[in-house]
Amino acid sequence: MIAVDLYLLKPAKVSVDQLALLPDALSPTERQQWQGIHHQGRRQEFLVSRVLLRWLLADHLQCQASELLFCTNPHGKPELSDQRWQFNLSHSGDWLVIALCAKGPLGVDIELGQRRRQTLPLARRFYATSEYEWLATLPAEEQESAFYRLWSRKEAVLKAHGAGIAAGLDKICFVPQQEWRLDNRLDEHDYQVQDWPLGGGWLSLAAPTLAVNGWLLDDNLKSAPINPMLTHTIFQETAS
Repeated sequence: MIAVDLYLLKPAKVSVDQLALLPDALSPTERQQWQGIHHQGRRQEFLVSRVLLRWLLADHLQCQASELLFCTNPHGKPELSDQRWQFNLSHSGDWLVIALCAKGPLGVDIELGQRRRQTLPLARRFYATSEYEWLATLPAEEQESAFYRLWSRKEAVLKAHGAGIAAGLDKICFVPQQEWRLDNRLDEHDYQVQDWPLGGGWLSLAAPTLAVNGWLLDDNLKSAPINPMLTHTIFQETAS
């Protein structure tokens, strides 16, 4: 059975000793990009995400990380040049998630909702009419979380599609009243979408399968299994 592997970590918590080993694994282009980042948090996130992605893909493909060649699709989405494996990344707040799958399309998104926003006006502007109307019926204290749950689900599908948010949030319409059924007005793919609470926000995955293996990485980038299919509370516990 095809399964998606989800790897969760907090780049800021990676140990100093581990960080010292990572720059040598960057490609010349990646090293140049990394050296050009001056914000310490973003610099560390870039380093950890790029090297970890290489290591994980190399492990799945049984090859050397240095053998992997990357390119971008016409919309700028990174992918392997030979497309032997699909991947997608997302970060928000302290969290980074990497999704890997043998077949696509694949998209993952984290939305922690850390910026306070007037969510209903944004939903009216960017969401499908039915989604806006559903949000408007919710109690005020529930609207913000529901808004970001919708946003995360939509973004995951748009990232799987490959064009990103430019393709239109309103073309991905969910029906929460019907177990979050997807009304796909974007393309012909049958996306399987699921989500989990994470750090006060939402982690969403769009993939060709509902089978998911979850992995939590520690400060030495060692992984321990979690099973996001068992219960939504696992990610709430992970976020604490």
